[in-house]
Amino acid sequence: MLPYEKLAVLGIDKEKADLLPKEVKERLVSGEVTPLMQVSIHARNGDIITLPVKLQLTADKNGNPALIAYPVRAELEVERNKVLRLTEQEAARLRNGEVLQKAVEVNGEKTQQYLQLDPETQSVIHRKVTDIQLEQKLKDMEKVNDIELGTQQKQQVREGKPIELNVGGEKVSVGVDLKEPQGFKVIQGDMKEWERQQKLRYDEQHPEYLGLVMTDKNRWEYQKVVDAQSKERAIHLKPSREEKTSHTFKR
Repeated sequence: MLPYEKLAVLGIDKEKADLLPKEVKERLVSGEVTPLMQVSIHARNGDIITLPVKLQLTADKNGNPALIAYPVRAELEVERNKVLRLTEQEAARLRNGEVLQKAVEVNGEKTQQYLQLDPETQSVIHRKVTDIQLEQKLKDMEKVNDIELGTQQKQQVREGKPIELNVGGEKVSVGVDLKEPQGFKVIQGDMKEWERQQKLRYDEQHPEYLGLVMTDKNRWEYQKVVDAQSKERAIHLKPSREEKTSHTFKR
């Protein structure tokens, strides 16, 4: 079920939420990160700010629904990710396209999370390690390709590091990639190709920055949602006391 109350805070009422494309609703309900969406937020001075964000549905430590919003930023801002307690070295690795596995303490509880910099928003997206179901994905890949991964290879993937394989004489690279719906990616090519794809800036591949916008025709359409002004307006969404769980991590 869609988190109607949480979405309403972002200017997406029940009618608008129900009109979202099926694949977007499925991603939201399953805890995956949505595409860019244009939302409207009431500022403290009464103004309404429209800005593009990505959304992810999660739960607080009591199991209650919580919504994470990833606004578009000009660059990764370490100081705005206080919960993650990123070191400069970790931030540099994220900027370099790497995936990190890190224990993050939220409300006194530590959980293992995969962290990755989203190139569209320059926000750090995250998934609970167990949500990726990595062990099953590796088993499936071994079965389909009739190969057997070594202990060290499996451990590398668990840590968020990609590995290169030889499958039927072809080089294939696999690893955790939170930008993918399943949190896992397989590409044709060696590690150099993997790194090239991970480092590509989204705005170089997609200068139009398409995102979902509710039009005056009362339907969601993909339109250009990011420009210099919207990046300037991108703010850290501070929840009210009632909504303060909306930026927690998964248990």
